[in-house]
Amino acid sequence: MGKEVLTERCPTGMSGFDRLCQGGFVRNSTNLLLGGPGSGKTTFLLQFLWNGYNVYGENGLYISFEPDILEVFKDALNFGWDFSKLDSTNKCKLVKMSPNVSQKEFANELMNIISKYDIKRVCFDPISVFAMHLEKENEIRERIFELASLLKRINVTVILSDEDGSEDSFSMALPSERTRTNSLKFTADSVTMLHSSGLGGISDRAARIIKMRRTAHVRGPAPMEITNAGIKITNQ
Repeated sequence: MGKEVLTERCPTGMSGFDRLCQGGFVRNSTNLLLGGPGSGKTTFLLQFLWNGYNVYGENGLYISFEPDILEVFKDALNFGWDFSKLDSTNKCKLVKMSPNVSQKEFANELMNIISKYDIKRVCFDPISVFAMHLEKENEIRERIFELASLLKRINVTVILSDEDGSEDSFSMALPSERTRTNSLKFTADSVTMLHSSGLGGISDRAARIIKMRRTAHVRGPAPMEITNAGIKITNQ
């Protein structure tokens, strides 16, 4: 029998999550994170980047397509994560980019930032805005495919967040067809869904890994909570 090849991992450092997927995301992969409003998507991204530098010594990049990047700094401070300091020292850059630029301009700016600051982890929040100005489905698919192809070539671990659009995420085998960037679920190396019922209590939140290539991951929903220290996967 041939020698087993171990898949290199990019750990999130989140309590319990890495145990769901053999130690974290596959290194240099593209991963889709889905969930409704208030499900914890942005917290997940920020925690991934914060731990990336402070625990694993890997520089990060947070790309927002929304108007006010300052709100992200404020949200992070609620967990004790001072991204303004990391940004000023070029350890984790938080950048607002326009979704209306050409694919070439976008790719050049992204590559320049990654190269200049030795970026190892990249998060996009939310990725749906990236294609919002496009109306035709084939144009959206083409733009998303081009983005996914670019990310595959830059040797960084990427998380793309998006709204799921379904009322009951866990009732479906895959994310809702109403997700604007639905084609990403086929091109991404992994799909993780965050669920929040909005009712409160111990069973209010859960995380579920729908797929992850080259990984024997836990397939059912795992109870999740958002504490003052960030996301925690419980009962594992």
